[in-house]
Amino acid sequence: MARRAAKYAAGVAAGAYLYHKTANEFFLSTTALHDGKQGFTSDARLERAAEQAQHYHDCYIGSSPEQRLRGDQAQRPRAPRLCGENQFASMLDFRAATKVHVAQAANTAQARQSLRKTLDCVIGSRVRTDALERYGVTQRPREWDLRQSEKYDRKNGYSLSGVRNEASGSMGYVSRSITSPAVNRGANHLNRATSGTHALSPRQAMESLQAALQRADTLDPAAQFAAGQALLTFRRVYAAPENWGDSEKVILATLYAHGLVSKTEADKIEDDRPSQPGDLAKGIANRNRGVLGPILHRADMLWQERILKRDAAAIDDLKQSEDLAGVPFAHFKLNDTGSGFEDCSGWGSSFTGLNVAAYLNHARLMSGEQRLSMDEVKTIVACLNAVWDNAGSVRHTLRETAHGCFVGAGYTVEDADEFHAQVCRDAAQAFYGGKQLRRIQA
Repeated sequence: MARRAAKYAAGVAAGAYLYHKTANEFFLSTTALHDGKQGFTSDARLERAAEQAQHYHDCYIGSSPEQRLRGDQAQRPRAPRLCGENQFASMLDFRAATKVHVAQAANTAQARQSLRKTLDCVIGSRVRTDALERYGVTQRPREWDLRQSEKYDRKNGYSLSGVRNEASGSMGYVSRSITSPAVNRGANHLNRATSGTHALSPRQAMESLQAALQRADTLDPAAQFAAGQALLTFRRVYAAPENWGDSEKVILATLYAHGLVSKTEADKIEDDRPSQPGDLAKGIANRNRGVLGPILHRADMLWQERILKRDAAAIDDLKQSEDLAGVPFAHFKLNDTGSGFEDCSGWGSSFTGLNVAAYLNHARLMSGEQRLSMDEVKTIVACLNAVWDNAGSVRHTLRETAHGCFVGAGYTVEDADEFHAQVCRDAAQAFYGGKQLRRIQA
């Protein structure tokens, strides 16, 4: 009897352990079912992992070459490295290590100085009429200083970027979850949320960035985060019809015309988006577009229309948010080579990142400056990654962000992939090497 009870207890304990490992510590997830929020939506795991990764990074970077060699030689991963260019044993290690590495690489005085110069160009402090003539620009704002624009105080679709979402425990507008699988609440709800009290206007974001830049001599992580918010929200001011013109019809068209951005490369970004031919040509496990998201979206629409009998206006409002159909449950996919897994936002390569880099480049050119260098593009990637590297459903991955920013600055998707691969190698070395050094030194 006692033996049977012991076996039963052992079975229950093993089952509980397996459940906990699967639900709360799954190696391809950065979230947990029991997160105290909506289930698989909180940033808590990722934030704890990033804090630990910072310790490993500091230990490794602060060590002598001889000590680093010891840490490198002591690396003995107990699990196969199937994540992040096959450099990491788990998605949590990958996300935390690369987040820290990218932020620290941009944490320099040179990056801060470069960003300040770019900001001066963006707000209109350095505009030169001879530069406008050189590029044949006829679309121009009435006031060079865009801080005088009425859109500077108007919140927009990016005003919730990096803003804490108390319901999900992450950031941004929404997160699909176990308890909230239907995320489409209609265009009116989205508009109210992005113009609400928690949302940031371009003025608020820019003033927050200026304050962050004054607090440090380098572009520290806090300044990178503020910069990401400012660059995203201010794009709607810069690319307004009454200012420098539409992002694609005017700004990108100007850059295409002068060979400063490749239309071929930009088309690759477009083709990688969900439901585009390039994405659909991939296997189901490799696609950006999830499987469950669209099914749930259609089921919710049928429920609203046929069961709840919502009126035509309400249904039309819901149909205006069709993009949310692609919001995934699982933020990972099989990489293109089939050798491992990578982070996945569900949105594909970032056309937003492309537009951000493009308007920054445009502003520099209108000010008589050179286009963004590759190092400066990496800084922009770091700033956007600081805002998007969370568990929310409205974000882009590091690779997706790099794709957009590199192409928008006149480089290629291949350049972005090389950058991503190098980041993964360097971040993994510092992460696992630092981890071993801390064990050796303990």
